[in-house]
Amino acid sequence: MKCLRIKNGKCQFCHNGNDYIDVDRIGKDDILKLLDIATDEELDFEMDEFDDDKIKNPVHKIIYRNLCEKFSELLNHKSQFLDESEAVYKDALQKYKI
Repeated sequence: MKCLRIKNGKCQFCHNGNDYIDVDRIGKDDILKLLDIATDEELDFEMDEFDDDKIKNPVHKIIYRNLCEKFSELLNHKSQFLDESEAVYKDALQKYKI
């Protein structure tokens, strides 16, 4: 799923699977939803590569560059992140498993 994109000189994020909103309107809850998608092993997180020349709005450049850097880092270390997360909560999951 294309979660972050550059279109017509603007950077946008996928809000609900269909609608795209400019990145300057992104909030904490939107970032958490994107993180859920990025860490879900069954979903495919896609984003357009940061290209300074394609982005017209300077605010979008800053936000999109940072989002791309962080999500790229997470995706490159996804399996390590998931393993560490599972290890941290393993005891609690076993204790409260139904």
